[in-house]
Amino acid sequence: MENFKQGFDWDIKQTPIYDAQGNVINNYKQITRDDDNSTIAIMKKSYAPMTTAEFVGVAEEVAGIVGCDIVGYEDWNRGKNMGSRKHIVTAQLKLNEPFQIAGSKMEGFLTMGVGFSGEQSFYIASSQNYLRCTNQFGSIIKDFTSRLTKNNMARVQEIINNIETYREYEAKLYENLSKFREVKISETLIKECVARLIKLSDEERLDKNLISSQKLNKIDDLMASVRTECSELGYNAFGLFNSITHYSTHVMNSRSEDYFGNLFGAKGEFNKTGYDFCLEVSGLK
Repeated sequence: MENFKQGFDWDIKQTPIYDAQGNVINNYKQITRDDDNSTIAIMKKSYAPMTTAEFVGVAEEVAGIVGCDIVGYEDWNRGKNMGSRKHIVTAQLKLNEPFQIAGSKMEGFLTMGVGFSGEQSFYIASSQNYLRCTNQFGSIIKDFTSRLTKNNMARVQEIINNIETYREYEAKLYENLSKFREVKISETLIKECVARLIKLSDEERLDKNLISSQKLNKIDDLMASVRTECSELGYNAFGLFNSITHYSTHVMNSRSEDYFGNLFGAKGEFNKTGYDFCLEVSGLK
C-alpha cells in the first residue's frame, strides 16, 4: 500500500466544458486532478464530489472521536493500481484495542473511502484482520454512507456526529464471532454452505454431473480451506467462517480491486454470503 500519512499530494478541480464552438455546455462539468491535469470524469453539475482535503479532514475528525490511528491513505488510481481507472481514495484507521479470539488477535479497522467519478459514494466500513492467518473481511455500514450531492457534506457531518455508535456495531460483530465458536457444524451444513457460496443451482445440487469443471475446482479449493481452518479452529461456525475468509483472501481470484477487507465485488459478496450463513445456523438471524 502506498501511504500518504499526511494526506494526498493532489486535489481535484471542477471546470466547465465546452462544445466545438467554444460554448459552455450547460449542466455538465469536468473533474480533473490538479497535479497532472488528467481528466477524471465528465459529470452533471448536480454531482458534488468531496475534495481530497475534505476527505482527509473527515478522516482526522473521525480518528479523534473514535480514538484510533490513521495508518495510511491510498490513491487507487496510482502506483500499483495504475490503469484500474478507479478514481477512488481510501483511508485506513486502526482501532487501538485488538479483540482476542481462539488464541489469536483480530485487529479492527475503520475503512473510509470516496470516489470522484460517480462509481463510489462516501462510505465508512468495518474491516477485520485475523492475525493468525491474515484473513480479511469487512462490510460497509449502511448508516455511514452518503451520496455525493449538494447536501453531501451536511450528511457526512451527521455521520461524524454519530460515529461513536460504531463501537456498538463492532461489539455486536465480536459477540457474534464468539457465539460462532459454540455452534457445531456438520458435514451436511458445510456442503450447504459451499453450495450457496459457489451458487449451485437446484439441478446441480441434485445431479453432480451437471456441475461444470470450473465450479468443481472452486468447490475443491474451498473445501481445502475448510479442512485447513476447521482442523485448527474446530468444526464450528467460527472455523467455517474463517474457512470462507481464508478462501476469499488467499485463494479466490477477482477482477475487482483488492480493497482492504475485501469490501467490494465478488469477494465482498462471497464473505457476506458466508457470514449470513453462519448467523443463520447460529440462530442469530
